[in-house]
Amino acid sequence: MATPTRPLSNPCAATRLRTAFTTLAAFVAVALAGCAGTPPAPAARDDQSAPATSSSNDDDARMVSATGSEPGIANPLPASPSATVSASATPFATKNALYTPVPFSSLPGWGADNVAESWDAFRRSCGVLGGKPGWAAPCAASRTIDAANSAAIRRFFEDNFTVYQIRNVDKSARGVLTGYYEPILKGSRERRPPFVYPVYGVPTDMLFLDARRLPPGARGTPVPARIEGRNVVPLTTVSMSGKTYTLRIGDSMPDIRDKKLRLRRDGADIVPYYSRAEIERGLSRAPVLAYVEDPAMLYAMQLQGAGKVVLPDGKTVIRLAYAEQNGFAFNPPVASAGTKGRKVLVRGVEIDLEEGTVGTQNTQNDIGGAASDDAPQSSLLRGAQDLPAGNADAAPESQLLRGFNLTKSAAAAHPARVSASSASVMPSTKAETPSLASAPPISYTFAASDPSYVFFRTIPDSPAGPIGALGVPLSAGRSAAIDPRTTPLGAPVFINASEGAGSSVTRLLMAQDAGGAIRGAVRADYFFGTGPQAQQQASRMKQPAQMWVLLPKGLRISAKESGVRVRGGPMMPSADCVVSDPDLCVDETR
Repeated sequence: MATPTRPLSNPCAATRLRTAFTTLAAFVAVALAGCAGTPPAPAARDDQSAPATSSSNDDDARMVSATGSEPGIANPLPASPSATVSASATPFATKNALYTPVPFSSLPGWGADNVAESWDAFRRSCGVLGGKPGWAAPCAASRTIDAANSAAIRRFFEDNFTVYQIRNVDKSARGVLTGYYEPILKGSRERRPPFVYPVYGVPTDMLFLDARRLPPGARGTPVPARIEGRNVVPLTTVSMSGKTYTLRIGDSMPDIRDKKLRLRRDGADIVPYYSRAEIERGLSRAPVLAYVEDPAMLYAMQLQGAGKVVLPDGKTVIRLAYAEQNGFAFNPPVASAGTKGRKVLVRGVEIDLEEGTVGTQNTQNDIGGAASDDAPQSSLLRGAQDLPAGNADAAPESQLLRGFNLTKSAAAAHPARVSASSASVMPSTKAETPSLASAPPISYTFAASDPSYVFFRTIPDSPAGPIGALGVPLSAGRSAAIDPRTTPLGAPVFINASEGAGSSVTRLLMAQDAGGAIRGAVRADYFFGTGPQAQQQASRMKQPAQMWVLLPKGLRISAKESGVRVRGGPMMPSADCVVSDPDLCVDETR
């Protein structure tokens, strides 16, 4: 997650930062050198197929020539449009990634992919992007394309877009593709056993602060501030008119998309919003949208960012979409090395289901929980009971949680971060006071030390997919969640994840979603759909991958225009986002 600059007290961290800047400086210098001369240098290639040169680093940053041929090699036939790159397409970099233009013909499997399957998802992206600069022309042109004509759609992308391979700041091209889905839970509108776990809507006591407005030193020193509606405004001096509060933000971090902190008022102070443990104790002023029977599936739904709750009549459905987050980074505990073996994987994160419950077995039965440790109540856990210990490869039926390891025994792993009452069932009204003596326990407490928490909103149910971060329904098999800083929301992305032992994905997707654990340049989450079958498919997806992003030829790439000069050297990238956008990715500088 991008954070405001703070002093580096760790000399090793400072060394790593200088190394990263040096790498980016070298990339930018080589890119500019390639632009200045004629003809441009040849294209960057995958590390395994690149020819031997005197410098492998130079090879990684070379540009594609306008003719699509290597210098010094005759090219007797005219190159097809997909085999060339526009002379105006140049490499660029952000703080988080490197981008090299390549021809469409270099995409592995581009010609074989049935891109017509992606057309509906692309048109949905245009519903949001069509009014934005750079997107109006291609979105307007797309209205004349036959949705069933794969060849015409392929040519449309080749004519209107430039492909950039996305690389990590260390110039490596490899990343990770995981999978996710929309879960279905059993629940009720009222709190009655076994439906005792609340699904919360957006809290009424949550405040927002644009972190870019913070004065220097605000993290270590109290700052005067006032509240305007639900927004916090830092002040340079104490105001003599109106109510003034003391802002104490500590180590709270802004959201990577909107750069806002999530805060609350605590007497005369404004402090970070409640953590998961505090929210589960009932401290948040959040409306309850529904009650569900399964805490593990509730946590999974928060990680997926959407879900459906089927009411007791078996017909009525409450559909939930992501609405807000409490401002804490997704930070689950690391599974301990000696834990025994039940593995559940959801969205790239492996949960170690080491047994450990709060309270007595009789109490669990009384609230409709698991009858015993050998019969987990969660449908997320059933079927994972006998999986072998180890990594995801050893447990192919596991369910991924976005690239991180979790341990079920969270309180044992991080006792200082989990209060005794954090494992209690949240009260149904503010009059109820949770305590270990009075509140029924949650039998599966693996999520308790993850401080992040997701709040939902209800949306109409329909056959379409859940609503992603772009604000459009996701398309199963053609939508992906990405880091919106490194891959602009709504943009087409081409994924090649064909070299691992699991499911293979080599196809055009639309970057229509984001997630708390999807961080990094070459990182994507493949949307499989809704329900148990999609859940099983998503559970098998964790593949090494390469990524390319397709950007409209007329798009203004703000990352190309920003930079800072370091000690008289080359321009260093200062942009956090590829394209700065007030709705989709706000850059760190105002």
